[in-house]
Amino acid sequence: MFITISSLFFTFYFFNPELFSLNKADLEKEYSQLFTFAEKFRRDGKFDESIELFEESLAVAKKINDGKRECESLIKLGLLYWNIGLLKDSSVHYEHALQLAQKLNLKNLQEKCQKSLEIYRLYKEAKKFRSAAEYPKSIESFQWAIDLSKQIGSKEHEVKCLRQSSLTYLELSNLKEFSPLNEKALKIARYLNHRREEEQCLINMGYFHLNLDNYSRALNCFEDALVIAKDLKNVKDESKCLNNIGITYADIGNYERSLDYLKKALAIDKHLGNDIHISWELNNIGEIFRRKGLHSGNKNDFYDALGYFHDCLKLIKKTRDRQAEVFVLNNIGSVHSELKKYKDALKYFESGYEMAEEINYVEMMGMILTNIGIVYYNQGNYEKSTEYNQKAIDLALGIEGGQILWEAYMEIARAYEKQNKFKKARENYEMSIKTVETIRTGIELEENKASFLGTDKKIDAYHYLIHILVNFSQSHPEEECNLEAFNYLERAKAGAFLDSLELSNVNISPRIDSMLQNKEKELMKDISKLYAKLATEPSSEEKNVIDEKLKSKENDLETLKREIRIKSPAYAEINYPEIISLQEAQRELLDSKTAFFAYCIGKEHSYAFVITKKDFRIFPLPPRENIQRQVSDYLKVISDKENKNFVLGYELFRTLVLPGLDKNIKNIIFIPDDILHFLPFETLITHKEKRDWLIKDYKIAYAPSISSLREIIQHKKSNGPKPRMDILAFGDPFFGPWEAGDNGKDIFQDYYTSNAFNFFRLKYSGFEIDKISSLFKKRKRKIFRREEASKEQLINHSLDDYKIIHFATHSIIDEKIPARSSIVLSLDEDLTQDGFLQMREIYNLKLNSDLVTLSSCQTGLGEFIKGEGIEGINRAFFYAGTSSVLMSLWAVNDQASYQLMERFYLHLRSSESIMSALRKAKLELIDSNTLSHPYYWAGFIVSGKADEVIFPNPIKKWLFFGISFLFVAGIISVAMKNRRKKLKISF
Repeated sequence: MFITISSLFFTFYFFNPELFSLNKADLEKEYSQLFTFAEKFRRDGKFDESIELFEESLAVAKKINDGKRECESLIKLGLLYWNIGLLKDSSVHYEHALQLAQKLNLKNLQEKCQKSLEIYRLYKEAKKFRSAAEYPKSIESFQWAIDLSKQIGSKEHEVKCLRQSSLTYLELSNLKEFSPLNEKALKIARYLNHRREEEQCLINMGYFHLNLDNYSRALNCFEDALVIAKDLKNVKDESKCLNNIGITYADIGNYERSLDYLKKALAIDKHLGNDIHISWELNNIGEIFRRKGLHSGNKNDFYDALGYFHDCLKLIKKTRDRQAEVFVLNNIGSVHSELKKYKDALKYFESGYEMAEEINYVEMMGMILTNIGIVYYNQGNYEKSTEYNQKAIDLALGIEGGQILWEAYMEIARAYEKQNKFKKARENYEMSIKTVETIRTGIELEENKASFLGTDKKIDAYHYLIHILVNFSQSHPEEECNLEAFNYLERAKAGAFLDSLELSNVNISPRIDSMLQNKEKELMKDISKLYAKLATEPSSEEKNVIDEKLKSKENDLETLKREIRIKSPAYAEINYPEIISLQEAQRELLDSKTAFFAYCIGKEHSYAFVITKKDFRIFPLPPRENIQRQVSDYLKVISDKENKNFVLGYELFRTLVLPGLDKNIKNIIFIPDDILHFLPFETLITHKEKRDWLIKDYKIAYAPSISSLREIIQHKKSNGPKPRMDILAFGDPFFGPWEAGDNGKDIFQDYYTSNAFNFFRLKYSGFEIDKISSLFKKRKRKIFRREEASKEQLINHSLDDYKIIHFATHSIIDEKIPARSSIVLSLDEDLTQDGFLQMREIYNLKLNSDLVTLSSCQTGLGEFIKGEGIEGINRAFFYAGTSSVLMSLWAVNDQASYQLMERFYLHLRSSESIMSALRKAKLELIDSNTLSHPYYWAGFIVSGKADEVIFPNPIKKWLFFGISFLFVAGIISVAMKNRRKKLKISF
């Protein structure tokens, strides 16, 4: 606004002929107005506008021949050119001002100019010393410049010198000095409204937090800096921020999001022709592919990584960026190491280490030492491996390098284990895990916690430690190492899910800033609208646009959630649940007929932990690769209804279950790991000669971990009064123009393979809920079909007043971005009614149900994360407040689902527990002629508290109380008789 008014005002003055003959008083007034407006712009951080007006004030000062005012304008211009980074221009203006001040004998202004010019000289000198690696001299020069800035009261000079001084400490890897200098500079920059300096300080602080593995704070700093860079239209810094955000997500383990940011940064820098930044981005993208290769075992990822690294190396020969060269040499060495080309790997590592040492790049020295240690380990030279990893640990401890430490501790432990040094191996595995868990604690959002632990080998430290504890316990049973092995098994399982359950127990909303809450609601609405647009059959180009907008809104939502966590004291007060002990599990969760079968599937060694009320045993399993191959083959067998050969089911039974069984066990709760999350254990064959499924002899349920099961049960107990209503059901929704007729199959919609969703009407889902509803009293049920089966109906209901919530419809499972996974309810043609109940929305529901039934395809699936399990819709319902979820592992035939659900609810209403009702329903399908194949019945499994009898038989209940009363009365009667006898004797 000021620019426009000022420009019009001065144009009017300078181009009106009648006013050319302005007298001195008018010009002085004009000067004052120009100077005042210019100062206001400067204080507001609008430096370009301020420069324009000070240039005009300088012209007026010259016109009226006012040397002092001319000098003052020149000084202001010197300061402003300093602010915008044009330091030579700044110097020229100060020199002109100094000459004028000397001529007019303006001592105060003369001193200001001299000291400003001296600050500039010291600033240049300090940067030159830094380039020459003369760090003490650089620090000294910057400190003199800072002291001079304070003497003349110039915070503008001080802020830049503080920030630049911090970069010298950064090159020395001295983060302890780096951080406070940036904090001071950031405070001054905000006071000055100096947004460019604020942005630079935020980038530096982000780097500081990233180096300390504080990922949430790092992301907040980088994202705040990105906002400023965009506002200032500073594309160069925008790419820098995008690159840094990408690196942070890579360290968290969210590789897809990392690649999104890095590719955006690369596109900007290619447009700018910024070869230095391009080389960094090529290196970082290559590193993502290398880590993906580690995670997936896919060699193609490693070769893709090498392609990016070699492109980067070519550019570095041109840019001569030695820091980038160290990075890429290390990364190329790492890929060769993974491909077992150890000689090539060592050549690159040694070149990288030599260069890192020359430029004092301590962090990279530590990483390379660890990688050399890994090569020697793989070559069988365990002593040399120990030596290099110890050097890495010593270096990392000096710089608090958690990312180096967790891996170096793990690798040195492996080397000690090979040398039969059990005690040292154990200590170092424990240190590795402690480091990982310390870093993980600082991550704000549970989804980021999950991906952090599940990527980049971190989970391996738990598996290796469990192996040596189990082994040691066999020769030293008195040490009780098995109990510790159990503790580490639980620590490695579903930790982020466990934390989220505790969050769901606390009513935090009233203590969160209402503006932030409203912003979150608006973002959720925007995301829902964009997601709904995908159903309108967009072209490929339109879909790409929608997808970009969707990603942008999702990123904004994540940023907001982190902001809420940091700004809301309520989150800091949360005490996250402790891992359950073996004794607690036996005492609180088990009866004499129930057993937990918990699995630990490791790269080299795997184990099954069997816990009963009075016993605990561990038996070995084959390595991960063998189990994955067998289970994968068997899943193909049981999901192919034409197949009749189930021999592999017997082999898996003998491997996974038989060694842990005893005659008292009737109920089994499986805690799967790795590929076992996709296996319905009910389908294992218990006898080689005949087809006896495991479900024939056992009631079966599942849980993410034993600790999370306890939390689910406690959550349910604290949910308040029991629900009054029996069932709320949604089925056979109307899909508008996207409803493609009737079809007996349930369709898995894949967002990534088509431009639009296409929903067949699930006719039998309507029959399903009609049949189910007939089992419940009219006043105790709410049933919604077709157009009424809407998201609006669901959200507007008091969901915490229902024992069961049932969905019979399609689902959309997004394994890349689980928050988008949805249950599909009725859709309007104009999409004003958003029918996609997304996973992120389910988290916000308030339930108190004993059971949520997801009678739709693949609702038990989602993103698989090592250690965490499957991040999917079912877990969102646990968070929302249910205590068990019935879900499917594959696309189930619509008619078969109807038959299974009808039988399941019939048994549930007949006072059976959830797991018992499901077992009986499955056995009835097995005994049928047409639906006996596991394809039809095995896909549905129940997770959570599945021993709940939702509808107890009142006759049984009163009979139980009657028998209990008679039993107690009998005991009292006997006691009274004994008492009389005793009284007689004593008398």
